[in-house]
Amino acid sequence: MSHYRRIKNAGGYYFFTLVTYNRVPFLATPLARAILHSAWQRVQHRRPFESVAACLLPEHLHCIWRLPDGDNDYSTRWTLIKKDFTHNWLKAGGEEIIQSQSRQQRRHRGVWQKRFWEHRIRDPRDLARHIHYIHWNPVKHKLVEKVEDWPFSSYHQHIEAGRYKIPELSEIQEILGDNFGEKWE
Repeated sequence: MSHYRRIKNAGGYYFFTLVTYNRVPFLATPLARAILHSAWQRVQHRRPFESVAACLLPEHLHCIWRLPDGDNDYSTRWTLIKKDFTHNWLKAGGEEIIQSQSRQQRRHRGVWQKRFWEHRIRDPRDLARHIHYIHWNPVKHKLVEKVEDWPFSSYHQHIEAGRYKIPELSEIQEILGDNFGEKWE
């Protein structure tokens, strides 16, 4: 059995990647978006965190959270979001992948991959790189040709708030580097 060690510094910024089970592409559907939004808000209300950037793709999502000072419990937040989503997704008629006997015995459902990827943001440059990566992801996956064409991203809120302007393709590749983010996909 694998034992994953997670960085648990109180407060701070964290980048996350969550993936659907077997990469089934359902997250960008209207039903999944509505259920995920509700689950996210319910957990955020009970266990506050700031959503800094996010992008929802058909079979995975990326986001950056800022946790409150003195709080490092992002794992419980993700457990609650995934559990709430799964319950309401199945209740609304959403499908799941049939599980092996062993996964059924451990009460795993075929909606999300069991774990998630996390990275603690180290400094402002690291934060900027990850925000660019999140917003660039739909282009990277060839879902759209331009960042602004993907509707399920915080990109539009960042532009409206004047937080940043997305660089041109050549600039983003220079900022991120050729292999940035490969381990998260």
